Amino acid sequence: MKKMLLAVGVFCLIQNTHAQITVNFEDLTLPTADTAWFGIDQSGGFTSGGVFFENSYNTQYSFWSKFVYSNDTDATTPGSSNGHSAYAGGGANGSANYAVNNGGNIDFTDEKLLHSIAITNNTYAAISMLNGDAFGKQFGSPNNAMGTPDGTNGEDWFKLSIIGRDKDSIVTDTVEFYLADYRFSDNLQDYIVDTWQTVNLTSLGQVRYLIFELSSSDIGGWGMNTPAYFALDNLVYSNTVGISENVQDAVHVFPNPTSSLINVSNSQGVIRILNNTGSVVFEKECMGESIIDLSHLTSGVYFLEANSINGTSRTRIVKN
Repeated sequence: MKKMLLAVGVFCLIQNTHAQITVNFEDLTLPTADTAWFGIDQSGGFTSGGVFFENSYNTQYSFWSKFVYSNDTDATTPGSSNGHSAYAGGGANGSANYAVNNGGNIDFTDEKLLHSIAITNNTYAAISMLNGDAFGKQFGSPNNAMGTPDGTNGEDWFKLSIIGRDKDSIVTDTVEFYLADYRFSDNLQDYIVDTWQTVNLTSLGQVRYLIFELSSSDIGGWGMNTPAYFALDNLVYSNTVGISENVQDAVHVFPNPTSSLINVSNSQGVIRILNNTGSVVFEKECMGESIIDLSHLTSGVYFLEANSINGTSRTRIVKN
């Protein structure tokens, strides 16, 4: 479910001129195979690909939270002792390293343009959903972990919500990804994700904060019973050039949001409108000012790319 951007007037972002950066955790080292960095040194986190990932380690109970990085390939051992492992059995695209999240968010320190991220289940969570355990139910069963009916009729799900926030902490958009889904009328379509899946983040636009929220159909008196873990890899982002300082010469788009027509001024060439998957849904040659009819497009978030004398710009459009 998309959350609409709070639109204040018109904003126009200069298209990124820097190369994309991929956070793949291969710039981090581990002493041996099938191990992980848990933060026992109390350093508070680690950096990969220019991004800092927070970590918290409780020395009294030997328990970590937020982020760890791992090269563990164990996709069969159940329980919280295997909470640092990816159910896919390694990193994305056959790489060794990846990260595991248990309640961590990302602060990029300044705004970035996000492109994509690879996601899969954590082994602890996946096996809990597959077979059930002392706390979490077996997905597809009409009963909870205690063996009594829970009202779901076995239509279970486990969802990751990826929320972008800009430098003012305003939500730009939300991307949802189901780590497990048992709601299909044909039970053969039910699934628990066991491979790396690339999730498109372009609809989040320019963000400083990346918030990760997990939710599940398996809820108890203390909240979610499904283990709140997932694995991530290959986070792709670009540094932003920033907002055009020359307002007079920038491309302007208004009204925004709109239900049909938009006015585009100061453009110097081809105007393209892209949907949130990056596909071009409209293209037109335009010099100076133009009126574009968006009434044929479904409601949602789009991006208008155009040239001005300042360079290429990308403007986020909300179509009502």
